[in-house]
Amino acid sequence: MKKLIKNNLILFCLPFLPVFFFLVGFIVNEDLSTGGAEWDFYLTWPIIMGYSNFDFSTNLTTHMPLHYMMLSSINAIFNNQYVVRLIYYFFSFFLPLFLYLNLKQIYKQNKTLMIIFSSSFLLIPFFRATAIWPNSHLTAIIFLLIGNYYYLKAKETNKFKYKIANLLFLSFSIYCIQTYLILFLYYLYNYLIFEKINNFIKLFLFSTLLSIPGFLFILLNPRTISVGNFITHDIFYTISSNFSLIFFFLLFLILNQKNLTIVLDKIKSLNKKEIIIIMFLVFIVFYNQQNFALDARLRGGGFFYKLSYLIFKNNLIFIISFLLGMIISYILIKCEKKIFYILLIMNMMSINFIVYQKYFEPLFLILMSILFKNFLINNILSNLKNTLTFYALIMLYFLMACINNFGRITLPIA
Repeated sequence: MKKLIKNNLILFCLPFLPVFFFLVGFIVNEDLSTGGAEWDFYLTWPIIMGYSNFDFSTNLTTHMPLHYMMLSSINAIFNNQYVVRLIYYFFSFFLPLFLYLNLKQIYKQNKTLMIIFSSSFLLIPFFRATAIWPNSHLTAIIFLLIGNYYYLKAKETNKFKYKIANLLFLSFSIYCIQTYLILFLYYLYNYLIFEKINNFIKLFLFSTLLSIPGFLFILLNPRTISVGNFITHDIFYTISSNFSLIFFFLLFLILNQKNLTIVLDKIKSLNKKEIIIIMFLVFIVFYNQQNFALDARLRGGGFFYKLSYLIFKNNLIFIISFLLGMIISYILIKCEKKIFYILLIMNMMSINFIVYQKYFEPLFLILMSILFKNFLINNILSNLKNTLTFYALIMLYFLMACINNFGRITLPIA
């Protein structure tokens, strides 16, 4: 009996540990993006100040204005930067809350394990940085989570109002970060496939109505359509960086007993044709390794890109992580075909000429958790051991980010 009480007490405390660290992070002005989030906040603060005074002439960003309008509304009331940050800090708790609500709609698992899983996202370095130093990337993700929750409610009840709410909050994501248009199209495509034609026409017309403010803002700020200038001219670098990052975040999902067994068994069952294709891919990549030139300034590229330079001063780890990302992605698609959609969406949203880890963190894990039921998340939530493994990996990542931040191992802004 005492052991049972002790175990339940530990489980009860686990969600509060990330909350405690998150609170400490805000108090000490933590920025685990090694300065990037703080720098971006101060860079865009003039926009917020301008909007507070109904001055829309300040033109320092290519992003859509909703995030800055939200902050400027708070600033117009309190006229205090710290209060703006504090209110946004509490707003950021909507991420673990709506992550939990989404999971509860999809998975009929132990609610305590879902709470532990959701709360662990408070330890993810870029989430923390963008919550403590308000950033449009986090605002867009939160609106995505709210929108997806209504999408799941619509699937459960078939109520049209939830479909409207789904598209409305997804549009809010786009009005923070334009690339979320790709996700909006994903949901619209699902409505085209599964809805009656009359309902789809109504939803399409509503989507058209939602797009009107965007066209008006483009006229006011033409820089928002200059995003095309940032599209990569080196698709080889971009794809390799994307799959290196995908592999990094897949490790959080597959490094548990159940998922690792499934992946390894699937690898063992590869036929000769598949093995030959993989070996050919490995040969081509290493033959063209000069195309993976490392930037000594370590701008972008993600975890393994930086690790390659810091340990070996070459691209070996980065190349291996790219290949493993491709191979594991293929294996996962064989296990669960719908995972292809997430990989496609992430690659389409990350075609910049410099690929930063923030484009995937925590968006990739969020999409894997909420877009549809899959064996990776299901197995993590199916038993305490797997949930704790995920929790521990996120905690380890948080501690590594702290060491990197205070040790200044990588660039202040990267």
